[in-house]
Amino acid sequence: MRQFYMIREDEMKHMNDVLASTLIQISFVFILSWIYYFLFCREKNGFFNWIGLYIPQTKDWIKSSIMVFVISLLIMVGPLILFQYLGYITPEMTYDKTISGQGFSINILIIIFLKAIIQTALSEEIFFRGLIGKRVANKFGYRAGNIIQSLVFGLPHGLPFMIIYKQYIVGIVLIITAGIVGYLQFWLNEKKADGSLIPSITIHSIMNIMSFASKVLG
Repeated sequence: MRQFYMIREDEMKHMNDVLASTLIQISFVFILSWIYYFLFCREKNGFFNWIGLYIPQTKDWIKSSIMVFVISLLIMVGPLILFQYLGYITPEMTYDKTISGQGFSINILIIIFLKAIIQTALSEEIFFRGLIGKRVANKFGYRAGNIIQSLVFGLPHGLPFMIIYKQYIVGIVLIITAGIVGYLQFWLNEKKADGSLIPSITIHSIMNIMSFASKVLG
């Protein structure tokens, strides 16, 4: 019984830590975006339309989203499985103390929701596809915006493996694969969803939930 309460206390501590870091990250992204909007790009349609947080007017994006999701899943998961099989990626490299091997509980589900949807999917889509991609595209054209945001998006997915673990092949491949996924998601938003971030937020959230759920199951 005492061990049970200790586990629950650890979960509560982890949940509070994740909540705090989530609030800090999403607040930083919103504040940074709002400052840029206020200083340089104030429009009549308002901040949320400017950044892309609105429902798409058409439903063309739904079918395209399924295609992008499947391709993204294959591109991201395939290399990870191969590198794990070859021993280039070990469990220690992807260990997450807040959820890895913990099993499902209410607290763990809340942690997954916060990390998968708010802290990563929402904040990253606003930052990469919204703030960086849209702004560069508005100034230099769609192709430049997509290439720049996808490159910047890919870097944090691979650099840790190169800097911390000296796994340069893994790092380069993950930068490329994440960059491709970012490119596809920006295309989906801009070309199929009237510039809305909803499609990429949805895909990003689902992929994150699947990833975190696999860690929970150990």
